[in-house]
Amino acid sequence: MTTEIRDLLCEQWCAELEVGEDTAGIRLSLPIFETDGDAITVWIKRIMGGWRLRDCGTALMRLSYEVDIDLLSDGQRARVLDRILAEHEVKIEEGELLCDVEERNLGPALLRFGQAVSRVGDIKMWSRARIANTFYEDLRSTLIEIVGSDRLLMEYEVPGVQDASSYLVDFAILSSPRPLYIFGVPSSDKAKLTTIVLLHLQQANHAFESLIIPSDIESIGRPDLRRLMNAANDFVDSSTSREAIQRKINLRV
Repeated sequence: MTTEIRDLLCEQWCAELEVGEDTAGIRLSLPIFETDGDAITVWIKRIMGGWRLRDCGTALMRLSYEVDIDLLSDGQRARVLDRILAEHEVKIEEGELLCDVEERNLGPALLRFGQAVSRVGDIKMWSRARIANTFYEDLRSTLIEIVGSDRLLMEYEVPGVQDASSYLVDFAILSSPRPLYIFGVPSSDKAKLTTIVLLHLQQANHAFESLIIPSDIESIGRPDLRRLMNAANDFVDSSTSREAIQRKINLRV
């Protein structure tokens, strides 16, 4: 029975494996699929002592449709990507996934490589909690590009304000005549908290300007958004609106 099962599976798997050839090498369409239903394609080429497996940049190209690839070089996304590559013994060179294997290990390596390609593509499908983590990293990078790392203060404790350590400002730019306080708002919960911080600073008669940058203004509940808009000086609609962010910062700094 075990032999029959082995033969059956080998027959079915081989029937699903499409083999072709082009300028990049032998092209294999594996019976492993992307979320859009396309088969994962791997190119193999003979090297000394074995085979080189490549994806010819398709994994990062697909990912770039929904994620800024430049953001994979640092922060939470970079750590996740490095872990995926290490677990599957794959590396990235010049934008493509690569793996060199001995002749006898080609079969297992193909399956492992296909899993790596699939998991890299899944980076775009993180949970909301993970997206919130990367939101602040991405926003920090944008602000540093605009004003420079030496001018940007993070988790700023406003001097002279009672219980200031409980009412921290996400990002502060100390300018004259008033400092600019910038708050990242990825959720309704953060909108509530930001409103409380702004009102506390106003009640302390602290003079400042404020700019609210949501991950997406549509994701904030209407009552929370209305209260936040009444408390803040200025808004942009999304953290991706870089030109608007830069213009509003430059007006105040």
